[in-house]
Amino acid sequence: MSARRAEPVRDRKMLTRRMGSAEAWRDTKVGMWAWLLQRVAAIGLVAVIAAHLKNPFARPVQAALLALVLFHGLLGVRAILLDFGLPARWHRLLFLLALLVGVAAFAAIWRWRWY
Repeated sequence: MSARRAEPVRDRKMLTRRMGSAEAWRDTKVGMWAWLLQRVAAIGLVAVIAAHLKNPFARPVQAALLALVLFHGLLGVRAILLDFGLPARWHRLLFLLALLVGVAAFAAIWRWRWY
């Protein structure tokens, strides 16, 4: 058992960010933006899937669903590649590749539709 006591909570420094100020977002790196956008896409997917279940043939809902699935999935692939040990300097390149591949895949799939 450790003789060292836990320090009181009030003495710990906490990493906090004031979300409302532009200054707080200025130093945000690409990896953080990718992480944040992937979470926002996940929340958007929940809403779009609910709309898709109500009317599966609405074209705007289909387009939003395809775009969000591609965006969320490709950012997930980017995160997996980084988890396998790719260097941190690749964050920006992988983020841009995910966006470009997503746009290209969306255009190709939307153009190729079979119905």
